[in-house]
Amino acid sequence: MKFTENVRGALDGLNANRRRSFLSMLGIVIGIAAVVIIISITQGSQKSISERIEALGTNLINVRPGRRGGARGMRAQTLTDLFTVADGERILKRASAVKRVVPVVNRRLLLQYRDKNAEIQINGVTPEYQDVFNFWVEEGKFISDQDLKSLRTVIVLGQEVATDLFGDGNPVGQSIMVNGPSTRYKFRVIGVMESKGQVMFSHFDEQAFVPLTTAQKRLLQTKHVDSFSIQAKSKETASEATEQIDAILYQKFQDDTKYRIFSQEELLSTMGSVMQTFSIMLVGIAGISLLVGGIGIMNTMLVSVTERTREIGTRMAVGAKRSDILLQFLWESMVLCLVGGVIGIVIGWIGSTIIASIAGWTTIVSFPAIALALGFATVVGLFFGIYPANKASKLDPVEALRYE
Repeated sequence: MKFTENVRGALDGLNANRRRSFLSMLGIVIGIAAVVIIISITQGSQKSISERIEALGTNLINVRPGRRGGARGMRAQTLTDLFTVADGERILKRASAVKRVVPVVNRRLLLQYRDKNAEIQINGVTPEYQDVFNFWVEEGKFISDQDLKSLRTVIVLGQEVATDLFGDGNPVGQSIMVNGPSTRYKFRVIGVMESKGQVMFSHFDEQAFVPLTTAQKRLLQTKHVDSFSIQAKSKETASEATEQIDAILYQKFQDDTKYRIFSQEELLSTMGSVMQTFSIMLVGIAGISLLVGGIGIMNTMLVSVTERTREIGTRMAVGAKRSDILLQFLWESMVLCLVGGVIGIVIGWIGSTIIASIAGWTTIVSFPAIALALGFATVVGLFFGIYPANKASKLDPVEALRYE
């Protein structure tokens, strides 16, 4: 039989009992829709996370203190009082692949403006912070070198912090109170940052920025810094910069567990692997529905073989080969699954669109996702259709014609 005749015959066979065909493909529809929705959400999430990370620059490197302890069920503690500004200066001087180094101190402190309070992360930074993080002032100005030298009590607010404290008003020029662990200072707002949103575990709009020296000597009374945000000269030299930074820090500490170095490239790679693993796991769960649907398809086809026993005998009697019968029922099984797959893809696409609009997530229904869904449907149809088709092809023509 020709391809078109096989498909036409399969469609006629399914059309003869529409209700049963629909019920048998329901598991396929649900499974394929779930696969499409899961893949669209994970791909969209991965794209969104990657864009946010890349917005900071793929040549960004972070250096943080290591951890100690953690044995016998004890929680590991981050090392403190480890880095100094001099360490950053040493990195900038000796690492040829490094362009900028920003020492950072940060604490969660209470900000007060009239009757409004906001407990947020305060970052003590240098003017190069904007360039390193590709994060710019929208109103007013950022911290200057003169602010550092003079230990000025000036502050730049993130978008959400400015809104929480000042509403729709302009905060630039206003004074707010910043409560340190043991001190309290009046700061003048000199700027408001652009909206950056959340990148990984850091929400830039919920932070504020003060001069590094002011944070160290006035708010926290410390000579140490918590971390370094480092910009390599280019994306291509980021790996080389990481190696150079590691060598410089190891030369001082003689113990590479005392510090941790993170690059954006490594972060992107790790996130990609995590999202891929998560996607595979969820698709596997959705595959259970496809398995149930496949068993339903097989049962439907077995019933169809029994009901059409005389038809099979008649076809064999007029010259149909066993391979023709085998292909006929295989095609019926695959067409049943493919129709269910197409319906599932449409439902999955609509479901992804609804989720994106309601939850505000990024979803991507890509061609590979559609091809994968159709591939699943075809494999299920072929696998679960083999047994009924084989049973039909092995019927004895004489016995089949006698079947009542």
